[in-house]
Amino acid sequence: MWRRVFAIGGITTTYLGSAAPKSGAGGLSFPCGGAASAEFESPKSEYFTGFEASDNYASGYVGAGYALGKSGLYEPGFRLRAVGAYGRYHYDGALLTDDGYVPTTFDGEDAYLAALAGYQFCTGRLITKLFVGIEAEDQHIVPHDPNNSVQGSALSLRLQQETWLDISPRFYLSADASYGTAFQEYCALSRLGFRATPRLALGLEGGALVNEKYDAGRAGGFLKVNFRAAEFTLSGGFTGNYRR
Repeated sequence: MWRRVFAIGGITTTYLGSAAPKSGAGGLSFPCGGAASAEFESPKSEYFTGFEASDNYASGYVGAGYALGKSGLYEPGFRLRAVGAYGRYHYDGALLTDDGYVPTTFDGEDAYLAALAGYQFCTGRLITKLFVGIEAEDQHIVPHDPNNSVQGSALSLRLQQETWLDISPRFYLSADASYGTAFQEYCALSRLGFRATPRLALGLEGGALVNEKYDAGRAGGFLKVNFRAAEFTLSGGFTGNYRR
């Protein structure tokens, strides 16, 4: 079944100096591989938040990242990141009773925390971030669904990869993916963007979310606006899901 989906997110960077960095033709296009420009000190920390909703779920997240060592966020180096999220969802199914199977609506809550460490690589126009860490997740469903194994609390390993490629001064491609062992969960999101102005970009996106009981895909478009030390992204489209 395909449903409409809406998402909004933002990210803020904290600078050590008083001047903000210069971007390329728009979007997060910054030089990598060298010292920070003499005109500004590269930021060391970033804070991000977002919200996503469809007709059967809603979720939000907050997080922060920090660049270790003397290098800032736009140079190669080690990174720390922490993320927290909470969501509510519902789905239709059936419960077996003494009178047979009864149609039932299940209501779920999902709470999530992750602590990650990683490294950012910069090669020309390509930026790659690799993270590894631990995640804690709690899935609570009412009434209890005996046919759904994605329930309960788990502490597990998390792997994450983020890639940004400036195809040209106007076009860029981002591709992110993560995997968590708690419920065999895999998530991916790719975006092809066009920088219409130095502060405005728009484009197409597509992604997938998979765990041991649920497969979902999404496709749509996005709009991104950059300010001196903040970035906001608005996206919308359609999502389809299938329960195994």
